[in-house]
Amino acid sequence: MQNFSRIKFPFILTAVLLVVIGCAGRQKFKKIDVPEAAMRSYLADKPVKLRPGFRAMLEEGKRNYVLNNMRVGIDALQIGHLEIAKKCFDNALNHIEAVFADNEKAKKARSLWYEEGMKDFKGEPYERVMAYYYRGLLYLADKDYENARACFKAGIIQDAFAEENQNRCDFALLLFLEGYSSLKLGDHQLATAAFNELKKLRPDFTVPSRDSNLLIIIETGTSPRKLADGVGHGELKFFRGRNIIEKRVTLYIDNKEFTAYPIEDVAWQAMTRGGRPVDKIIKGQVQFRKTHEKIGTTLTDISSNLLLASPVTSHSDTLSGVSAALGILGVAEMALAARTRTHADTRYWDNLPDSVHLVCLKIAPGSYQLRTKYLNGSSVKISEDIETIKIPALDANSTILLWKRPGINYISGD
Repeated sequence: MQNFSRIKFPFILTAVLLVVIGCAGRQKFKKIDVPEAAMRSYLADKPVKLRPGFRAMLEEGKRNYVLNNMRVGIDALQIGHLEIAKKCFDNALNHIEAVFADNEKAKKARSLWYEEGMKDFKGEPYERVMAYYYRGLLYLADKDYENARACFKAGIIQDAFAEENQNRCDFALLLFLEGYSSLKLGDHQLATAAFNELKKLRPDFTVPSRDSNLLIIIETGTSPRKLADGVGHGELKFFRGRNIIEKRVTLYIDNKEFTAYPIEDVAWQAMTRGGRPVDKIIKGQVQFRKTHEKIGTTLTDISSNLLLASPVTSHSDTLSGVSAALGILGVAEMALAARTRTHADTRYWDNLPDSVHLVCLKIAPGSYQLRTKYLNGSSVKISEDIETIKIPALDANSTILLWKRPGINYISGD
């Protein structure tokens, strides 16, 4: 019976290890199977151009809920469905904030045992900041400057979750918008404080006057990209978006020229994060996995050697017992390594801009022709938009917001 156990034990170890490692394999995610009748009912009241995004929201469920709300939010803003955009960004922000709470769900999101791609998407620091930016713009368009400022301040806090100290709270776009909202609220002390912080990042920026009443924000380029690299694809790398040709923006209001100020490089914000908290966990997983694989292999090797030596010693039963114990520990260590998954989460918000430019000025009420020229790095015109804008009479603490992308514009008050 003893000899049979010696023969059987290595096979048991192997079988157990294969089962554990097999169970720990990377999980594949499938879309939720939604009956077509239910899908038609869900999409019936959605704008046609937004239906693909809402379809994805339903089919991809909770895992991509935040990401799909972000995507649909921008799409809705681009076609003027502002109430849908507001709801989408509210949905995204409610879920983003939950991941930083001190509760079991937040702990699970940071846990070593869950592959990064399996978790509900909450975004990189720059993506979370941009979610607050868009919601804040929508408040700004509604002249709700208090909530706008709260959003921009919350976005600055999200930027602080980036790990590199020298890159914390360096989102110039949000600092400007916080200061501008304070300006419109008449909180000149807070406005000055925000603009002073902004000037540390953008010394050449001209602070707007208190009576400025037209804020033009122009977004150009395509979203930063995220790819997996390194051992076990456990490290994230960020790259600038593809096919970006617009580098500068010039505006003409009734033939008077204004150069749009490049307030933010979104791709730079993505590429200089230096690792967010979960990146360190991912890197730790790689080292953790290597360490436990090594320990497990060593223990199972010792177990095998003891098992071979036991028949030729006078303490064969003792050695067999020790061999079995070490073998079990070895399997446990290797199983622990197998359970530690290191794949980085490469989902990203793919309809963000590459850069944000702005013009802030005081303009008299009236109707104006606005020409927007998009230029490349050599100041050669790539494209041009021509439109008519109407500026109503405003009090000193109000402003009109014009938000633009090439071929797309939204002006508050339309």
